[in-house]
Amino acid sequence: MPTIRVTVPKAAWSKDEKAQIVANLTDGLNTVAGDAGKGDIKQYINVHIEETAEGGYAMGGNVVG
Repeated sequence: MPTIRVTVPKAAWSKDEKAQIVANLTDGLNTVAGDAGKGDIKQYINVHIEETAEGGYAMGGNVVG
């Protein structure tokens, strides 16, 4: 089962925006799978959005938030 994991700052995205992220990532991976001859795998794609606390992640070695 393909799984996509996305980490975002807590409360950075609304529920509707997260739903759009999930839909777009799912559709994108499904398109790649179809182009690669793997068929329609949309029903098997899992997307997990994890929200981190302020200061709970880093970019380029620098803590963000």
